[in-house]
Amino acid sequence: MMATATTNTTSMTTSEVSLNTPVLIGFGQVVKRDISTAEQVLSPVALASQAALQAIDKEQELASQIDTLAVVRSMIDNRAEGQHPFGTSNNPPLSVANRIGAKPDRLIYGHVGGQSPQQLVNEMAEAIYAGDSQMALICGAEATGAMKMALRNQWPLDWSEQLDNQCEDKGVKRLTTDLERAHHINYPIHTYALFENAWRYKHSLTVEQHQALMAQMIASFSQVAANNPYAQFPIARDQDFLKTPSKDNFAVNTPYNKWLVAQDAVNQGAAVLMTSVGKAKSLGIAEDQWVYLHGYADAEDSHVSQRPDLSGSNAIKATTQHALAMADKTVEDIALLDLYSCFPIAVLAACDALGIDWQGEKPLTITGGLPCFGGAGNNYSLHAIAEMCERLVKAPGEFGLVSANGGFLSKQSVGVYSTTAVPHWQPASPDSAQQALDQQQTVEVLSHYNGEAIIESYCLIYAKGQPDTACVVARVENTQQRVLAKVASGDAQTLASLLPRQPEPIGRKVTIASEDKQCFFCFAGH
Repeated sequence: MMATATTNTTSMTTSEVSLNTPVLIGFGQVVKRDISTAEQVLSPVALASQAALQAIDKEQELASQIDTLAVVRSMIDNRAEGQHPFGTSNNPPLSVANRIGAKPDRLIYGHVGGQSPQQLVNEMAEAIYAGDSQMALICGAEATGAMKMALRNQWPLDWSEQLDNQCEDKGVKRLTTDLERAHHINYPIHTYALFENAWRYKHSLTVEQHQALMAQMIASFSQVAANNPYAQFPIARDQDFLKTPSKDNFAVNTPYNKWLVAQDAVNQGAAVLMTSVGKAKSLGIAEDQWVYLHGYADAEDSHVSQRPDLSGSNAIKATTQHALAMADKTVEDIALLDLYSCFPIAVLAACDALGIDWQGEKPLTITGGLPCFGGAGNNYSLHAIAEMCERLVKAPGEFGLVSANGGFLSKQSVGVYSTTAVPHWQPASPDSAQQALDQQQTVEVLSHYNGEAIIESYCLIYAKGQPDTACVVARVENTQQRVLAKVASGDAQTLASLLPRQPEPIGRKVTIASEDKQCFFCFAGH
């Protein structure tokens, strides 16, 4: 929300700041937890509109000033063939605009991925600086929790809206190869387990030790969520509950139990409003409500199977380094962090990239994270940005960093924020972070292979609490070649060999056999 006071809390007078410098001036969040009837259900565009009205503060009558309106892509539209059980809007930005009384010239429906809120902030900052936009609203929401409840209760909801105007649809880009999809490396819960187990092995941890580590981290996140009025799951969970499989915390694969990962059954919306210093001044918006984007970066990594190291993220490293450099700050200068937390490895990889201890004194989330605050799909980081801005307004002069992740540690966007004014704001050098990624050497992945290989990482996948299948990423010995493989149907012996308390799978030899464009593995000697 915005205020009309004119107290200046920045370290310099705004007369020293270029009038086309972008600033964030409004922030909104909404959550619906208690739903018992169909009448209480709000569609995603309705939730996004509520958050937008908070961000623009309707009594300020700023809706008419919005010339650009961007909506973060709904999770159900992540796939081109997405099915909408209750219908949807064919133009979500226009649906929001109609609800809040805005008539923007430009309508945008965002990219797939959790990086997109920060990416949109970066894009709108550049548009405002260039004079292509005077005021931009970014909003988004998910109503997956209500959707699941309505399907269970057979409520006849209708979220369909057919509107004439066209919007800029950023579209859907496939993030996996045919070979990855053929070997189960196409679902987040499977793919992140590959990263997680590779990180665990690199740090010489057993599965049990790693689960205790993850439980400790997420328990601390749950404490933050328990005190956040916008959290979908404001419950403090202890480490013992989180690390132990149970009816309420069942194992989904090795190493994840249910409450260690992002929870998508949410009904949450968020929004931020951006403009220029000149426009904010002309509208009389309080300077102590302005938050500056000091640094930012975007980058996209190669396909998972081609990355040289599965235990970390070069994309996170490149974007955080470039965003901090642009802001002329080090991580020690950052008071507030929100590290994307769809899975624990996303946080651990970000800590590694930033050179900080995940057990250090500085909290790693300001919201409670995706497993506890709520995994609001592609829109989670818009909550983090809105929350960050609210916190910084109350702590003038402090700096905060938001890391946003999309795909399979694939797409990264980072923002560094503060109420401290930026004297000579300039857009980031085009593709500066991307260039660092493009220079990394990728790994050759074989489509067919018969012989022995050494496991680099693995995922054991459960169904109804029991091992069901598994996949591995393996390296052909004494080469730079890699092969993807899965367990043949009915091979219980290989599945059992991957269970916790069995010999460590990573580093062991497996026998690979190709058959019909797929590779299958078993342990040598089986």
